Amino acid sequence: MKDFLKETLKKDTSLLQYMDSSRKQKRKRHLSRLVEQELHGLSPIQTIMKMAEHQAIRKMGLNPEEVISFGGGWCNHTAPEALRNAYQTILNDATLFHQSGRYSPIIGDSSCREQICHFEDAFYNLTSLESENILLGHSSTQLFHDVLRVVCDPGEPVGFLDPTYANYLNAVKCALPGSPIWFVPALHPQKWTYLKTPDESLEILKQYCEKGLRVFAIPVPDNPTSQIPSEEFLKSALEIMTDANGYLLLDHAYKALWFGEMPRCYSWSPVEQSHLITLHSNSKWLSSLGRRLGWAEAHDTVINGLEKINESVLLSPDSLHSMATARFLEQTLADGSLKQYVNDVRRLYEKTAAVMMSSLDSCLGWKRLTPDGGLYTCCPTPHHVEPRGFVERLLKETGVLLIPGTGFGPSMSSGLRLSYGPLCYMHEQIIEGIERISHYLAKTG
Repeated sequence: MKDFLKETLKKDTSLLQYMDSSRKQKRKRHLSRLVEQELHGLSPIQTIMKMAEHQAIRKMGLNPEEVISFGGGWCNHTAPEALRNAYQTILNDATLFHQSGRYSPIIGDSSCREQICHFEDAFYNLTSLESENILLGHSSTQLFHDVLRVVCDPGEPVGFLDPTYANYLNAVKCALPGSPIWFVPALHPQKWTYLKTPDESLEILKQYCEKGLRVFAIPVPDNPTSQIPSEEFLKSALEIMTDANGYLLLDHAYKALWFGEMPRCYSWSPVEQSHLITLHSNSKWLSSLGRRLGWAEAHDTVINGLEKINESVLLSPDSLHSMATARFLEQTLADGSLKQYVNDVRRLYEKTAAVMMSSLDSCLGWKRLTPDGGLYTCCPTPHHVEPRGFVERLLKETGVLLIPGTGFGPSMSSGLRLSYGPLCYMHEQIIEGIERISHYLAKTG
């Protein structure tokens, strides 16, 4: 066996070279280059999560119970009782509970996918969607990573509307090593205005496509700005990506949390638009941040590719969450209670956003973006100071947590993200938190 191995190594010089270089690298590092170099240091998402931990707050000499957080990128409304009952039914029935422990199909539970079709039709008039165009996954976060693996090769560029969700950037590094990240501007950092239909941005997108852009991703509504680009812009972007044989990816994690008139892109079908991919999650609208279930809607060719990736990454989407979601959707769509629930949740966050905007205007007078939906607003850092240091000083001195804009795209490098999501039932804390900031700035000048 040893002689055979030696002869094999002699014939394959590339293997010998790899083994030699691998030995040298092992002396220098302990983990992969991806982890030690590309993902080195705290990402914006890690920063957000760690800054909100009670242990970190205590280290600053603060009482976590007295901290007012505008940092959390999460909702806080109560999940519908019908959803809890759906889980309870499964847990109380020995046969159903046993079934929830079985593997689901790689593409996901068929009943859940069918009910999602009914949901999309009833809520958003998405009539042409079929269950075959839906693939279930762990979350929209996982599915975003996997979509990149399906439609791109490592090294091919990925584009984002700037600002954008901070977690996307590390996802590209993980999924597509060596792929450049290109930004299409939408926020004017000096005027602090969001361009709903930026013609110049579309020209930049065209130029990127000529250079090989494969995917252009936009959260709708956006995180961190809570803006919704105009229908004209989104249609033009889809046409540009289609002509370039690329994909427009709309992340609808906040889809149900729109204010005002429902965006028409909500009814766009990947069955009819083969270069459109949409991602979805139960996290925000069903207040199920910890009950992880997401799904992708796409043309057959993309779904088939995602199924191949799902086999290696998940093997089987969660059966319990899928069964409960299917039961919940079937019941609440039939009795009409789901529409009432979603409308109540939308109004709750719209009122909460209004409290945040009013407080910012009356107490601080900061430039800010008026949310079209979602959970956030964005402001420039006062006096253009470095946002990370400002946020840390503010937290230590006032017990108010904001999130630095660094990591949400170039235009947010001197900005702040404020979330009103966790305080949807505590409007008085929003007012108090903004007042604390006002008093601090009055003292420090």
